[in-house]
Formats: sequence, C-alpha cells, structure tokens
Amino acid sequence: MWLLCAWAPLAFAEGFAIPDFPPRGDVPEAVAETFMSALRAELAARGLRVSSAPLVTAGIAGSLEPAFGELVADLEGTRYAVLGEILERDSLDGPYAVDLVMVDAVGGRSSDLVSRAFGLATQDAVVQDVAAILLAFTVPDVVLPPGDAGLFISTAPSGAEVRVEGTVVGVSGAIDLLNLRPGRYEIEVRLPGYLPEVRSLELRSGDTRFLHVVLTEIVGGSLQVLAFPDAEVWFEGRHAGTTPATLTALPGDVEVELRRPGFVSRSFTVPVRSFRVTRVDAVLEPLGQPMIVWSLDERARVLIDAQLYEEGYALIGVGLRTIEVLQAGEVRRWRRALPEEGVFELDLETGELRLIYP
Repeated sequence: MWLLCAWAPLAFAEGFAIPDFPPRGDVPEAVAETFMSALRAELAARGLRVSSAPLVTAGIAGSLEPAFGELVADLEGTRYAVLGEILERDSLDGPYAVDLVMVDAVGGRSSDLVSRAFGLATQDAVVQDVAAILLAFTVPDVVLPPGDAGLFISTAPSGAEVRVEGTVVGVSGAIDLLNLRPGRYEIEVRLPGYLPEVRSLELRSGDTRFLHVVLTEIVGGSLQVLAFPDAEVWFEGRHAGTTPATLTALPGDVEVELRRPGFVSRSFTVPVRSFRVTRVDAVLEPLGQPMIVWSLDERARVLIDAQLYEEGYALIGVGLRTIEVLQAGEVRRWRRALPEEGVFELDLETGELRLIYP
C-alpha cells in the first residue's frame, strides 16, 4: 500500500492505467494474461494512452474499490484507472467473466460494476465491447432528450445520486418530475455505504412512471443475483424476491437457488467475502420447446387457444396460435405462428414474440 502513496505526479494525462486483473478460482493465468494484452492493445488502437501499472499488486488490482483506483491513477499519472478480476462464470457466453470498475481521478467519479462473460471464441468481441465502455466513460455527460413521457424517481434512504442513461439528473429527494422522450431507459442509483442499483424502464408517451428504489446497506458481504429469464430467488432456503436481486450475507458459503415455472431450477454454493460484491449470473434451461414466456411481475391473464396459463409460461405445439391478454379490464388478441423450437418472450402490450433461447 505504501508504494501507491510514495509518489504522485504533478499532473494527470488523459489515458488509462490498467493493471493486470488477477484470475479467480480455476481460471488459467494464460487466459487472464491474453485478455489483458488484448484489451490494452484494443484501447491503444483506438488512440488512448494505456499504462500497465506494473507496481500495482494483484490484491489492489482485483479490489474493485474506487478509492484504490484513484491511487492507481495517481501513481501512473493518468486521469483514468481500471480495476478488475477475471473469474469463472457459468454462462452461455463462455466459462469466464471479467468484472471491472472504472475511476476518473480528475472528475472524482467512478462507474458501477461492469461484468461480461466470455470464452475463447468470444474473447475478441468482449474485448471490443469493454474497450467501447471504457472509451464511453471518458465522454462527458450529454443532455437527455426532452419529451412527453414522465419519470419520477425516489429512493430509501434519499440523497442518492441518480443517473439516467449515464447522465446525472440530480439527487433523490431533490429531483422534480423528468419529462423525457418515449423509449427504454437505464436508471442507476448510487449512495456511499450502499450497493448501487440499476433499473430498466420503458417510458410511453403521455404516461408517468414512478420508480422507488430501496437501497441495500453494505454490511458484511453482498450478492447480486441475475438470471435469464428473470426467476425467483431462494436464499438459504427462504424466498428473497425475483431477479435482479441484491442480497446481504455474512462472510462464508451460502446457498442460492433460482426457480421459474417452465425452466430447470438451478442451485449454487456462493462464497461471500466481507465488503465485496459477489455476482451470480445464470441462464435457465427450458423444460421444452417451443415455449412462450411473459413477465412474472405483470398483473395479466394470458390465454392461448382459449386455454388459461397462470404460471408465466406456455409449452405448446408448433403452428398458428391465438393469444389473448386480459389486463386492467382490457382484452387484446393476436394470431401468432410458432416454429418448431425456441423460447419466445411475449410482449403483453403489443403481442410480439421475441426469441430469447437458444
């Protein structure tokens, strides 16, 4: 630690300090080394100054702590620093994942956790994706497009920084109604001492959405649980909501199970570390195909060929099907064709079917 504080340059240069991300679990060191070399080369090809920060230890590089990132940038004389780790990840996108956090030492800001799964076949594409994210982090915030779709955001506790599509819109408790162009938006909420939260909302013309986010205080270790498609979370044998979910736990191994009707349940033994966020990201396997699924949170009744399905999915045969959605006293009806295989997500508003598996 003293090495990081022993010397600091007089000025920051635009560029990134990116130390070697340590491998976690059974990740071969060669995989981590290849990924880091490819990432630095990609950033250099995009015209950025990149330092490998050779004096930074693996413990600091893999800490994912913004305060350490500022020290790394200070040591290397760069404005930006990136800390991260490469770990095992059970995903359709590959057996490994990179988790990282970006820090702007001059602007005094940091990113939320960025995580991407990859394998040998997908590494190049993921490297390009991560490089684009790092480059976007250097671009100043832009003005959100105005429109007639309303959004009101509150948090518990209040006083959290709120970002919409990466643009800071203010602090919760002091933000007026936002009037934005209709579309899908990603909302980030951050407060020191609490886990960051991310929500995605679809805003429609003439409507107002109210988003209330209850923040989770950082006590001991934490879990971020994601599933595709969304699923119910059982934590240590107790129901803990639906994904995406953020859970707190004492250090040690904990049991997490993901359940969704129509899909094979999955169980994990997850190591929790003090003051660290451990991520669980799983893809659920369907019991059969073709299948139609829809949101677990929407209060809607779905009928297919006049048969009521009440568990958020329908495992039906190939052919032309009549789909009816009963919601808020309104009935919407469509005719849709199902192919021989695949899992399709039903949009309860438009009746469109979107292939989500395989």
